[in-house]
Amino acid sequence: MQISSNDYVIRVLASPLEVTATDWNALLALQPHAGPFMRHEYLAALHESGSATPATGWTPRFMTLWRGNELHAACPLYLKDHSYGEYVFDWAWANAYEQHGLAYYPKALVAVPFTPVPGARLLARDAQARQALVRALVAYCGTESLSSLHLLFAAEEDIAACDAENLMQRHTVQFHWKNAGYADFDAFLASLS
Repeated sequence: MQISSNDYVIRVLASPLEVTATDWNALLALQPHAGPFMRHEYLAALHESGSATPATGWTPRFMTLWRGNELHAACPLYLKDHSYGEYVFDWAWANAYEQHGLAYYPKALVAVPFTPVPGARLLARDAQARQALVRALVAYCGTESLSSLHLLFAAEEDIAACDAENLMQRHTVQFHWKNAGYADFDAFLASLS
């Protein structure tokens, strides 16, 4: 799928392999909260291994924004027909939709499959491109009649871009354990009262 918007050409890709690792990783390198799980190699491995494919409920629709041959923004977008592998439990939403005779699935998900590690999800050259990416995602969900758009474990700049488009925020809590110099787990346990 290809649409033109705000002097960007929007391409929705059926696989991460439809964009080069060089282009994707160059965009990732510009992000203040870049992590290894958003690298092209990691996302491609999830697809090539059969882990994140339509057969497992992860239908890739990678959203990309281009100017000429330059990638200006991108994100891993999936159509999901279940909520497994997300580490966010939205079964109550799915149940509420069902009780009202509505289809919750498929839904749109911007996330790294099976990876609850926070970081950049909306890769962009600048704030303008990030905003255009969010608008493209919302428009795509409308065009495809998807129930909802979910952005999981996102960085602050991604959340700010969603706020600017008046998207409802999900507030989550994660607990991160940091080793304060314990030699092993038994040493940690010994420190507890």
